[in-house]
Amino acid sequence: MKTLFSAVVLLTAGGLWAQDRFAAAPYSGTLEVNTGYSAGADIRLGTRELGNLNATRTRLEYKGVFNPGAEFNWGAGLAYTRWDFGADPGNPLPSNLQSVAIPLTVSWRFREGWQAFGEVSPGLYSDFEQISGDDFNAPFIGGVGYTVNPDLQVFLSASVDPRRDIPVVGGPGVRWRFAEQWTLSLLLPRPQIQYRPSANWMFHIGAEMAGGAYHLNPSYGRDHGLAAMDGQQITYREIRTGVGARWGAPKGFYASIESGWMIDRRFVLDDVRLQFNGDGAVYGQLAIGYRY
Repeated sequence: MKTLFSAVVLLTAGGLWAQDRFAAAPYSGTLEVNTGYSAGADIRLGTRELGNLNATRTRLEYKGVFNPGAEFNWGAGLAYTRWDFGADPGNPLPSNLQSVAIPLTVSWRFREGWQAFGEVSPGLYSDFEQISGDDFNAPFIGGVGYTVNPDLQVFLSASVDPRRDIPVVGGPGVRWRFAEQWTLSLLLPRPQIQYRPSANWMFHIGAEMAGGAYHLNPSYGRDHGLAAMDGQQITYREIRTGVGARWGAPKGFYASIESGWMIDRRFVLDDVRLQFNGDGAVYGQLAIGYRY
């Protein structure tokens, strides 16, 4: 297992946001470090066996929200994500894929029980070789929600990324606290059944879709023995099922751990009709953060 942490300097700006123009703006922030490992498994291009491949994911993210809890609020942050891949010699897949993005969020309760929300993350998504304007992307997730009662909310949401092999993913969802300590959260990309025995502990079983779309540099394919990959968009995707635990109060430090089975791993270059398929494998991930 190879883990590479990169230093990221996080800068955020404050401002005024209140009915009284002289009042200081309420503000909340979250800083989180998340790392995970998907064990090695066989991967192939069509019938061509390419040996074994594993993946390590590192993400460092800061998000701030102005006027949380108000009818209209917005937020901004900074996020760095890196996938490192360990592969056998002769495998033409990238050794790493990275992104640096500025997540911008908005939430609006536009009538009783109704809420609209969205997040766009403009930034660079690539192998970080020969960086150009083609590395820029701005994936978006948004939707609307309706609160039926304090224990039941329904949603319609979509994740949109024109550079992904599947540009739009989403649909209806529900968050239902069906018992005092149990919640059914059927929301992409992390549908879960959650159990909260106390205010500070939560356990879950569920699934996750992880990955993203990245741009390969113009000479990538020729440098790695598969010229068709030059300058292409590549989508990396893992689909996982697992169990996990989370500890932490609404403010202050928190931590979570999760492990399970990655049921699907693939790299897709849609424009040139190349798809690398991997077998399932064990995965694990750990997150540590601070909220204020």
